[in-house]
Amino acid sequence: MDDPHTSDIGRTSDEQDETYCYVHKKTPTKLSCSRCGNPICGRCAISATVGQHCPDCVAEARKSAPKVRRQITSNAPVVMGLIAINVVMFLGEFLIDGFTDKLVQFPPYIADGEFYRLFTAMFLHSEGQIFHILFNMYILYSYGPFVEQWLGKVRFVGLYLLAGLAGSAASYTFSAVNASSLGASGAIFGVVGALGVLAYYMKGSAQGSAMLRGVLMFAGINLLFGFIVPGIDTNAHIGGLIGGGIIAFGLTKNPRQLRPAGVQVATYAGVAVFIFLMIVRRTNELRTLFPFLG
Repeated sequence: MDDPHTSDIGRTSDEQDETYCYVHKKTPTKLSCSRCGNPICGRCAISATVGQHCPDCVAEARKSAPKVRRQITSNAPVVMGLIAINVVMFLGEFLIDGFTDKLVQFPPYIADGEFYRLFTAMFLHSEGQIFHILFNMYILYSYGPFVEQWLGKVRFVGLYLLAGLAGSAASYTFSAVNASSLGASGAIFGVVGALGVLAYYMKGSAQGSAMLRGVLMFAGINLLFGFIVPGIDTNAHIGGLIGGGIIAFGLTKNPRQLRPAGVQVATYAGVAVFIFLMIVRRTNELRTLFPFLG
């Protein structure tokens, strides 16, 4: 009868020390999960930012992802406040006669001195197209919290409003004289532009690369859609996108470091002055064409 304690006789020391995948138990491997340390074979290894993860760790990470989203949005009061303002303004368009007409962006009225329309139009949406406000608020809800937490509440408010005004100024300057415009798209494209700067800073990581691809795809599809479909204010989109990107770059050095306070103030001031000059130039142009304005 064989002695059970001598069953390993005949194996080499390498065979006795062989490590096997914890899933495919007969498959030898030299890989291990960089998160929990479990041995895994090439079929189980899932590439991560650092090393590779096992299926169990990836599944656990996916389960926690919704919690991360809830945590991010719960720490973004400015984004939630802006969404609330847009919804209230949208309800006002339905409940108050003449509400939209008094606040919408319309070049002749602006050139006649009603410059507030450049600001108020940022919080209006098309009454007959519920998709307009739903899409804009969804993008703000999806992208805004990341930018708000990155820049901080006060800087985020400044970016949102200035990028929105940059979109309004671009629309006022380059759109037809008789073209009215409304919507938060300029400001929201400013948020997307800022997120693009953050993604650019992080492009060396898997998360940053994925974020950059998402931003470029979103901006590209929407701008192309704007050129093809009539009634979309592409000028406002481009103005907001550029404005938001410039502001974010002027405020930050990298994902974790802000520029000096003086540079931040100069960034806001420089963008504001440029917007002001665009508005003045267009106003003078319209008043020259139509002397009765102003």
